[in-house]
Amino acid sequence: MPNNEHLAYQNAQRKLIRWGAVTAGIYLAFVLIFPLFPHIYAEGKMLDLEIILRNGMRGLIWVYILGLGLLFYAFWHTVKTLHSLSKEFPAQATRLRKLTLGIGLLCGVILLGLYPITALDVSVYVVNARNWVLYNANPLIIPPGAFPADPYSQLAGEYTDSTSPYGPVWEWIGRIPIQLGIRDIGAGVIAFKFISLLAYAGMAWLIGWQSRQQEEGYSVSQTTAMAFFALNPLVLLEAVGNAHNDMMMAAFVTLGLILWQRGKWVWAAIALTLAALIKLPALVIIPLFGLSILMDAPTWRERLIRGFGLGVIVLSLFLLSYRLMGPFTQVFSGIASSFGRRSFSPAYAIYVIVREISPDASKLILPNTRYIFLLIYTYITIQFLRRKLTLLEAGFFAYFVMIYLTNAFRLWYPLWAIPFAALNLNSRTFWRTFLFSLTVEYSILSYYILWRWHWRYWEWGLNGPLAAYWDYFKIMTPFTVSWTFTLPFLGDAVGWLRDKKRFKEELWIE
Repeated sequence: MPNNEHLAYQNAQRKLIRWGAVTAGIYLAFVLIFPLFPHIYAEGKMLDLEIILRNGMRGLIWVYILGLGLLFYAFWHTVKTLHSLSKEFPAQATRLRKLTLGIGLLCGVILLGLYPITALDVSVYVVNARNWVLYNANPLIIPPGAFPADPYSQLAGEYTDSTSPYGPVWEWIGRIPIQLGIRDIGAGVIAFKFISLLAYAGMAWLIGWQSRQQEEGYSVSQTTAMAFFALNPLVLLEAVGNAHNDMMMAAFVTLGLILWQRGKWVWAAIALTLAALIKLPALVIIPLFGLSILMDAPTWRERLIRGFGLGVIVLSLFLLSYRLMGPFTQVFSGIASSFGRRSFSPAYAIYVIVREISPDASKLILPNTRYIFLLIYTYITIQFLRRKLTLLEAGFFAYFVMIYLTNAFRLWYPLWAIPFAALNLNSRTFWRTFLFSLTVEYSILSYYILWRWHWRYWEWGLNGPLAAYWDYFKIMTPFTVSWTFTLPFLGDAVGWLRDKKRFKEELWIE
């Protein structure tokens, strides 16, 4: 007769297959409702979830609403199943790594066919790379709008008249499919989705086969940590479904952290710098990483060598990469302009409210949020130097604060913190990531569906006590931000109330 260990493995395997099939089926339903083809060829028009459904297909929004909820339930149930097996029979959990990764890759392949329903940034990648290859238009210097006759220039959206805010490494990666002969916008989007899928697979492999947890006492296996990343609906929908380059950035950050875990600080520094040369937010971890390798050095001589070496690596890669793209006075214009964007963040919600009460006072809010972040980052750094925080804890804290204090929030920004959570998976990092992923994915329904289909025409709103303020930004930003950015802390509250000791001392997923 099978022993208890084998029975536990079989039970977990069956659950994993069952929930994996449910997950893949839901993503397939999304693709059938929001197919990339033919929607990507809508002439001169960027679509979204609501635009696709508005004419005769509104009832299908319930497939998305209920499907999204079921995806997160399946994700939670799968991680819980794998963690339970890991605690009791860790060797058996390891046997499920390939199946877990396989489910994630299957879902990723399915999502290659999904229209980017929450943001069409991937079309910007294609347009910039295409212009660079066809017209020798360096995306860090020349905006897409410089080629109004190009059939795809309008798909650059808000970036039509802006140069690229991304790093040189990302722009070089983006050239590859276009250089290989891809010119069509649909094929280009598929190519960039495939690039993102490769980054996703690489990060999943790093977590599942190469990582180690900060706290071994929590019995978090590589399989559990990989599932936490690879089966998260936000990761699959935003990284593969919408093909955001944050996925590539996160993969290089993860590589850097794992190399750091192994004591290979030079290669870790290179990986983290490359991450920042894909997208600038990765730069936030480099000072903390630098302090970490200095603190770990056994002698002052070694500290000097490491400090000098790190400075040479970071500065030389940055200066060389940007200099190859053009004059320094021009190549940073896209990054500089990106700091002026504002939308859908707690800071912007406060600004919208205060502006109606005191316009002069409201002008002080958005320009000063970066200074608040710098103050908190300084506090994080001090705590790190006092060894009250580890690098993984400090990194997770820093990115969480950065996301909350940004003037312009986007749905995929939680990807920035996931590498740190996956390598230090505990009750706090799990629940904050899980609930934040859940709320931001549902927030798009508030902005796109609730407002456009209902509240925009609501009689009480148009003629009631809030009539003077009844417009999209004044109503939907404070309303949606209020729950999107507060519910992620619900897990902390419930965990501490139910069982503070367990919540603090293990990975609690009940």
